[in-house]
Amino acid sequence: MSPRLFTEKQAAEYTGYKPATFRQSRWTGQLGGYPAPKSLKIGRAVRYEIAELDAWIERIAQLGAAK
Repeated sequence: MSPRLFTEKQAAEYTGYKPATFRQSRWTGQLGGYPAPKSLKIGRAVRYEIAELDAWIERIAQLGAAK
């Protein structure tokens, strides 16, 4: 069974960004010039749902095609 949630490092690898860029995106609300994917805070841990990352990739692909 594959995990439903990614750590910051896994999410960064999955999308091609650095973990520090993901950290910064939580403060700025932007990742790669687009609205950042939503993150979950579980205790002190930050996690990203794989489905949310896939939806984010799809949104930026559509926005990029519209430019």
